[in-house]
Amino acid sequence: MHWLNYHHLNYFYTIASEGGITPATKKLKLAQSTLSSQLKQFEEAIGYQLFERKNRKLHLTDIGKKVYDYAHEIFSLGEELRESLGNFEDSLRVSVRLGIMDSVPKKLSRQLFQIVSNQHKARASITEESLSALCDRLEKHEIDLILANDKPPTDGKKSKFHAKLIGELKVVFVGTPDMVELKKEMPRSFNGQPMIMPGEHSPLRNEVLDYFKIKNIFPEIVAEVDDVELQKMLVLDGHGFSVLPLPTVEEELKTGELILLGSTPICHENLWLISAHRLIHNPIAKLLLNTFRPKS
Repeated sequence: MHWLNYHHLNYFYTIASEGGITPATKKLKLAQSTLSSQLKQFEEAIGYQLFERKNRKLHLTDIGKKVYDYAHEIFSLGEELRESLGNFEDSLRVSVRLGIMDSVPKKLSRQLFQIVSNQHKARASITEESLSALCDRLEKHEIDLILANDKPPTDGKKSKFHAKLIGELKVVFVGTPDMVELKKEMPRSFNGQPMIMPGEHSPLRNEVLDYFKIKNIFPEIVAEVDDVELQKMLVLDGHGFSVLPLPTVEEELKTGELILLGSTPICHENLWLISAHRLIHNPIAKLLLNTFRPKS
């Protein structure tokens, strides 16, 4: 094969993405016979069968899956190029699309933005979601870099993502001043007390639950919250004590709005910068990956 027919590649990619020739004809506005003929020409040109029929449905062959992965990368990059040229004036200013896990302290999000804006004079768009949602966006080239307090999930195969450990956060148990009695004999004093627990998307949650299990502690969980700022607000409102990364509550501890009930080295949070394995990297995202380290 001396050259690649990108029209044929697009037809193949659409068939695979839409789940068959019939739905692909509607998207491409081509006759079914025409599309089938184009697919056959493409398979003959590259010398491999890309689909096999099982139970009246088309399924990608092993070679077909490999070609599909390359096609996805090619057309995703093409879409990035189209968008970057859509507004020439905007394209003159470098931009970066950041995804930040909703359980990361806002103080660290501000640090990341300040570096992008002040040091690199770049424009940032910021998305806050769960890690799984952010990884999905990263894979689709909708964002360039993720700041997270958890590593990306893997399916046992080679990971699609690169996760770089950039720091560790101390976590503390905090409450309002009227909870000062809970400092005595901590953590046994937490038994039966109302607690705002990190949500299911927070990696800290399992560490805290394991810690309580070891110590035979059973607080009354009144809320489970992913967003650390909302977690803090509920504590400030007097709904219960909680466990939070220290940067999230430093100001409130200084002003006395919250008090330190205790801490444990068993519970901590790691910070990660996550990028996707791709051929072309956003230059600002690459700089952040190599240089950004959170300030304590």
